[in-house]
Amino acid sequence: MRQKNQNRNRRTVGLNRNGERGQGMLEAALVLLVFLAGLIGAMDFGQLLFKHQLLVERVRAGVRWGVVNAWDGSGDQIANVVRYNSSTAPDGGAPFLGLTRDNVSVVRTAGSSSDPNDERITVSIVSYDFNFFSPWIAKTYTGNYAVRESSPMVYKP
Repeated sequence: MRQKNQNRNRRTVGLNRNGERGQGMLEAALVLLVFLAGLIGAMDFGQLLFKHQLLVERVRAGVRWGVVNAWDGSGDQIANVVRYNSSTAPDGGAPFLGLTRDNVSVVRTAGSSSDPNDERITVSIVSYDFNFFSPWIAKTYTGNYAVRESSPMVYKP
């Protein structure tokens, strides 16, 4: 009799009380999957905001440079300030965040004869491609918005 009671109290290795196997491991895997998806999504969103802020600062630098320097007639010098942080393109230099000249738009609005202080300069970054980090999205997003800054030009009579 004693032998029978000992066998009844002994558990089989790998089984819990109800005879279930690996339930805790499955639950942990599901929770980990949701946690990692949220973490990678937050990293993607943070990277998107960070790059957007970098683009805004570059556009502001281009506007500041364009306001205090003479207009070159095409806006290429201002675009170079946005792309390379220099008014001239360096030989073999890589542009900032892969920006092309087509991504940088420079518009000069001439002032009227009655008020020459209406002259404005507007610098924009358009159609910038952003590459996501997360494997669930894993593609390039091209924004349909523009990072744009505008300022009145310095009037020198």
